[in-house]
Amino acid sequence: MALRGARPALLLPLVLLVTGLALARGESRYEKFLRQHVDASDPSPPDARSYCNLLMRRRDMATAHKCKHLNTFIHSSANQIEPVCGDGGEPAGGDLRLSEDSFPLTVCELQGGSDPPDCDYSGSSSTSRIVIACVDGEPVHFETQMRRPHLYAVFKMWAYQGFI
Repeated sequence: MALRGARPALLLPLVLLVTGLALARGESRYEKFLRQHVDASDPSPPDARSYCNLLMRRRDMATAHKCKHLNTFIHSSANQIEPVCGDGGEPAGGDLRLSEDSFPLTVCELQGGSDPPDCDYSGSSSTSRIVIACVDGEPVHFETQMRRPHLYAVFKMWAYQGFI
């Protein structure tokens, strides 16, 4: 079914605007990945909610004009994550790679009724394998975490069939 109406016409300018803003920031895709997802400072924050509210603001994902709805922080260094793009990961469809090892994570989720500039996040910590997109051997996108490795076969099937 084809998209109709004015909404599809608005989608392209929106995508171009977001891309332009990222480029205007002077940030590569790899640098954006690091800013949005890598925090080696604390592998297990004692108060995930306070951690999320602080880091989402510090990393420019919760501002006076926007609140990112969901974000995952990986509590490891870039040097520990980058091998997932090579021997430390396995293909997961397209440019996606599934880590062989588990990583400590904090997932920050925007609370309902929370609007800029008052972005309010809940946080949950866990340890699991991750799925990231890699370009030229560098991570550029956090896709998901794999809490249940046995579901990896389903994930690979979806990737193979083009669903993700």
